[in-house]
Amino acid sequence: MLIDRTFSLLLLIIFCISLNAQDQNVLYNDTLTKKLFQIKKDYSKREFESTYYTIQIYYGSLEAADSILNDFRENFKEIKSDLIFETPNYKVRIGEYKDINVASQKLEGIRRLYPGSFIIKLSEL
Repeated sequence: MLIDRTFSLLLLIIFCISLNAQDQNVLYNDTLTKKLFQIKKDYSKREFESTYYTIQIYYGSLEAADSILNDFRENFKEIKSDLIFETPNYKVRIGEYKDINVASQKLEGIRRLYPGSFIIKLSEL
């Protein structure tokens, strides 16, 4: 009886070890897994490429936003600037930066003229 239990236990251990060894050698070569991985990779790439930082220097009425935008364009001709409407305010946003550090450096200089400026992370997705 003791021999039967020992033999059964030994068979169970060998069976478990062989199952574990088979699981570690499984390669995910099926087409569905490859397709899902490629979709995830493509989405991550598009998300990175479409995400950027911009600096908002004003939000409020149209008249004030238009005035600030014209003033900004006179002082900083090399930086892209846009007037955007998001209910209920008009917003003046400037620059498109991939790196938050570059946006922060630009913000330091811009805050001297526009103290209420701040950085926003946007995505075009």
